[in-house]
Amino acid sequence: MISLKSLLKRNEKDSSNDNGLLDGSSNGHIKHNDDMLKADLFCHLTYMSALATSDLPRSQLFEYASRLGFTSSVYLRRVHFLAKKLNYDYSEACRMVGEKTKEAEPKAILLRMSGAMASGENEALFLKREAEVMGETYGDEYERQVSSLAKWTDAFTALIISASLVVVISVVSILIFPMQPAFIATLTFLMLISTVLGVWVMYRSAPKEIKTHSLSETSHAQELARKVLFYVTVPLAMLSIPVLFLMNAGLGWAIIVLGLIVAPPGILIWWDDKKIDRNDADIAGFIRSLGGITKVIGTTVTEAVSRLDFGSLASLKKPIIRMNNALTFGIRPELCWEKFVCESGSEQVNRSIRIFWDGIAVGGDPNAVGNQSSMFAMKISLLRGKRKAVSAGFLYLCATMHATMALLLVGIYQIMWSFSQAMQTMKGATTGQGMNAISQLPTFAFFSNSSGQLQMLYMMSTAMLLMLTVVNPAAIKVVEGGHNYKFLLYLSIMMLITGGAMILVPGLVTGMFSSLKAPS
Repeated sequence: MISLKSLLKRNEKDSSNDNGLLDGSSNGHIKHNDDMLKADLFCHLTYMSALATSDLPRSQLFEYASRLGFTSSVYLRRVHFLAKKLNYDYSEACRMVGEKTKEAEPKAILLRMSGAMASGENEALFLKREAEVMGETYGDEYERQVSSLAKWTDAFTALIISASLVVVISVVSILIFPMQPAFIATLTFLMLISTVLGVWVMYRSAPKEIKTHSLSETSHAQELARKVLFYVTVPLAMLSIPVLFLMNAGLGWAIIVLGLIVAPPGILIWWDDKKIDRNDADIAGFIRSLGGITKVIGTTVTEAVSRLDFGSLASLKKPIIRMNNALTFGIRPELCWEKFVCESGSEQVNRSIRIFWDGIAVGGDPNAVGNQSSMFAMKISLLRGKRKAVSAGFLYLCATMHATMALLLVGIYQIMWSFSQAMQTMKGATTGQGMNAISQLPTFAFFSNSSGQLQMLYMMSTAMLLMLTVVNPAAIKVVEGGHNYKFLLYLSIMMLITGGAMILVPGLVTGMFSSLKAPS
């Protein structure tokens, strides 16, 4: 028996894209993601409301909407399949799919859509209203997640400070009485697990969104970062590790060298991320102005682009001028718009332009389509601004905490090691019953080279420091969001701090203990 899912996959190949709409096939195979469902529904409903202003037949409306590579596309494809292949009415198809859907949001929307179609309600007004409601629902959930994320950033800070206190308490405990290696290993493991769990909780609390698009062609900075990572950073890192080992460069210098190697792709993505933020903030005003001009002068979008005041486009000025020049040379408009979207590297620009251009391409009202796509872009931009307010100072806070922890962990071990050397020197130069009595104390046993306690302290401090070097960048990336390569920049910063502490602190501690000499 042929399943509905297999028929849907076969049906997806039936449609072609020769109607002037932007090609959405480059988004790849649709993967269901519950975290992105509300965001995709918001975009999907806005897209359908823009297309509905042209009074499209329901078959074409659902066909165009089902092509988008969103999580919510699967529900519209099921509706379109039932209506096209099995000759159901679209209102009945929406009801059937809605009743079988487990997720609350798409279920409610499909059932309301079924009732609106059955009653003869205007589809453009219905979809516009549903898009606005979905936008408010998504915005409310996003703000609640940002508020939760702000609280968890404070909790993560307290967690890191608690880890440092555990290290200090452990050192004091070892000084009072020697600890078993199993106890020290267990304590270190628990600290590692608790810190990693803190990052995971922040990841689950953070709003889920896609900032950079996944089209086959992307921005110049993203493409360059990918090439630098795979053709420069990875080979250079693999080559430098054995070289540093053979040179006996030391752990501090090795970490600094590796930190400098992984920095370039992260810097490129960080620079591109700033450009995406500016483009996302300006795209709403550009679309709204373009739709208004197209409506007022009663011409095509291509002609309206040439009438724009390019000086008012802010960060979009140069890309729009390049697109206008391409349109002037007679290149197909949909290709020019696709090139503009690809070069932006932004998923928000991708979705906003797709709503606008596809709505215009099927004959929609330019002013209404421009307002709806602009509303979508502005809503997302404002929500990201609230998230940015939480993440703005988190990088500096994590860097400061990491520097403090690095100085503390390395400093504690170096002080104990230097004091051990001084005690051993004093023991060799001093004789008598007093020194023999002192050497029997548990605290003195800690500084003995044969006890192994110092080695355990070194392993504990090094493991904790290396873990923080990886966990702190992950925490910053989780809070900020964006491209995954941003992790490399933050990793580089923490590695430079760690390596610098391992190099500088021993010299400082040695200078402090240089006054401790054996008695003459």
